Amino acid sequence: MMILATTRKPSKRARVLSILAAAVLVGTGVLAVAPAAQAADPLPSSPAPLLQRDTDVATADALPTVQIDDGYVWAQTTIGTTVYAAGSFKNARAALAAPGTSLTPRTNILAYDITTGNLKPFAPQVNGVIKSIAASPDGRRIYIGGSFSQVNGATRYNFAALDASSGALIAGFAPSVGGSGVYGIVATGDTVYVGGRFTQGNGVARANLAAFSTTNGALLSWTPSTDLQVDAMVMEPGNQKVIIAGRFYAVNGVGGEQRGIAALDPATGQTVPWAVTSIIKNGWAEGGNAGKSGIFTLATDAGGVYGTGWTFADVATGNIEGTFAVNAGAGDLRWLADCHGDHYGVWSTGKVVYSTSHTHQCDTVGLWPEQPTRQYRYLEAYTADARGTLPRTPSESSIYKNWAGTPSPSAYAWYPDFTVGNTSGLGQAGLSITGSGDFISVAGEFGSVNNGRYQGIVRFSTKPSSGAKQGPRVATAAWTPSARSIAAGEARVQILANWDRDDLNLTYELRRSGRATPVATTSVASTWWQRPGIVLKDTDVTAGQTYTYTVVAKDANGNTVQSSPASVTIASESASAYATAVIEDSAAHYWPLGEDSGSAGFDWAGSDDLTVKGATRGAPGQNRAASTTATEFSGTDQSFASTVTSEAGPNTFSVEAWFKTTSTSGGKIIGFGDNAGGTSGSYDRHVYLSNDGRVT
Repeated sequence: MMILATTRKPSKRARVLSILAAAVLVGTGVLAVAPAAQAADPLPSSPAPLLQRDTDVATADALPTVQIDDGYVWAQTTIGTTVYAAGSFKNARAALAAPGTSLTPRTNILAYDITTGNLKPFAPQVNGVIKSIAASPDGRRIYIGGSFSQVNGATRYNFAALDASSGALIAGFAPSVGGSGVYGIVATGDTVYVGGRFTQGNGVARANLAAFSTTNGALLSWTPSTDLQVDAMVMEPGNQKVIIAGRFYAVNGVGGEQRGIAALDPATGQTVPWAVTSIIKNGWAEGGNAGKSGIFTLATDAGGVYGTGWTFADVATGNIEGTFAVNAGAGDLRWLADCHGDHYGVWSTGKVVYSTSHTHQCDTVGLWPEQPTRQYRYLEAYTADARGTLPRTPSESSIYKNWAGTPSPSAYAWYPDFTVGNTSGLGQAGLSITGSGDFISVAGEFGSVNNGRYQGIVRFSTKPSSGAKQGPRVATAAWTPSARSIAAGEARVQILANWDRDDLNLTYELRRSGRATPVATTSVASTWWQRPGIVLKDTDVTAGQTYTYTVVAKDANGNTVQSSPASVTIASESASAYATAVIEDSAAHYWPLGEDSGSAGFDWAGSDDLTVKGATRGAPGQNRAASTTATEFSGTDQSFASTVTSEAGPNTFSVEAWFKTTSTSGGKIIGFGDNAGGTSGSYDRHVYLSNDGRVT
């Protein structure tokens, strides 16, 4: 927030100035408006810009999809255009149908067509929760793992193979895994690897990892081990390594070196070098923090491996919450998005990486900072390549590591809305992601998407058949401009920017009653957490006449919202020479503070009016505007003026302030703080008066 005349200054408390007459700020914008271009080489050292969604990114339109009526989906995989979704549920529900209606029995697993959202006849019967699912390379089998003892009426302990078309058990393949369950699976043509929390395979001792022949289910002599559970497994592209992830601290009896993620030889099970394991450390085995951090899931594309991290303790227990990308081969870290909040599913198209989470702070990659009242978001989209480097997180502490200087992707301005569920015990939204062609499938335990009826499973597409329909979100009744005339021959209409679930850049048109075409147009970047002020001018006006205006916000797909109206009578006098010079110099803000009454300090140059509290309006004093009155502040905690909207403190800017004071106790003239309604906990970029009367 830009704050005027507060009681804070660097290093100590001080009383505010007695009179603040006028302030001008010239600064840079906050939101980066950038095309989704390829990263420069070498990698830029600046933060990666937030990007406008392009044709590689799905729109935020939720598409009608078969629903989960009474449970949750934990894992998904895709063969062709068929999505296999597994978890814990008893019924599938038709797309958009109300809870409890249009039900089709499905026992913990179903299949649907990702291009239509329609349920398929695939209907195995599994008597326990399924937490891992994988397809065979030839697409003929579906492997499932979890905590169950029967499949289609036959005994199968925690692991089974199904015909991908019929759902029947694969004849002659009946391995068993003894323990809590199988949570990760990956298959090659002749071997299927499993991980989880278990003690034996086919009656032979195994410690959370095992491998079986795909021909007859025989246990193979692959015997790596972990101390705590494995939650995910993938084959590195090229089948050179089996990558495992989970909440373990020790691999093959060695603790602390590969924590939460490790690379294993697919033939011997020995630990093999993989560079990222020296960087990402999520796992702990001792004391109260044992098992309270890990890597939740893994995914691959042709060039790399992607993962998500979570932690429920401190940096020593786990150093990443967020999403990361690792290059195949040496395993060097391609990029990291260190968004705070546990992360779950991840999936890559090769160009765009999607991740599910309950993120509450993601400003290091250009997304939302921590809000005064914490807000969670549940789905993110990133570039598959790095576009910059991470800045320092404002929350660096014993909980959050400082990843400053680490390669970073660009995030896209893309944030569908989810409501969380509670059937799994996690109380989250999306837990897994998969996709095919133009579509992605997000599944979990959410109750709705974009306020519509999409429970447990939802699809998004880069080319929805009905077009991109997510438009500006702030509706007419809540989107109100203000109009004023500070000089003859000009009407100024000010309004906060709107925002869109899948567009960063919106176009704004100023419409005047009685005119068919806009009188002014501008384009501005905005987000749900940062809505900059917009000023639109009409210079084809007559002094003394009254005009009525509305503002129309439009996205690239033609979706629009119109504001409520505002009227103004055009001034008959010109502004002072000083005020005119300030405005013509393109000041970002200009607050003369010459109002005779009220709680508003009008911004003559920009659109961020001040809220004035505990001050005397109309005090005598020349304020270098068109008025001879000023605003007097009392010198107490309750006497200040601040903007309503937040603005990141710029690094290159100039500030000018006119003031008169008889104070001997100093105080702030103008500066930035993080609290619009009182004393700030974080504050800098100050101009202030010291106790001896010197300006600093």
